[in-house]
Amino acid sequence: MDASRHDDVLRDAASSVRPEDEEAIVERTEARLQSLTSRKPTWFLLRNIRILLRMLRDRSFHMEWSSRALILGALVYFLLPSDLVPDVLPVLGLTDDTLIVGMVIKRLSREIERYRAGG
Repeated sequence: MDASRHDDVLRDAASSVRPEDEEAIVERTEARLQSLTSRKPTWFLLRNIRILLRMLRDRSFHMEWSSRALILGALVYFLLPSDLVPDVLPVLGLTDDTLIVGMVIKRLSREIERYRAGG
């Protein structure tokens, strides 16, 4: 799948979330992370999701809604079991999730650096 398709998927997911969805998305993501911690190939994905979750949870760190929506959109995609590459496929199933989350990490690199620097 090409990068423009990933962009479209991410944009669609981000545009579908609302501020009131945030808590439920974060809670479901944290539960899913718990179920994946034993899978070695997912360490990169899990590390990136954890930093995004910390940014969302940290109420002292201000982000524009567009940045929050982008993160939440990626998390919604991560939660979908039958996305572009179904998650039930061993190893390959999380490849597209890793790409989507990686795109968000890249797009929000300045926000992430600001967060890591204390805000």
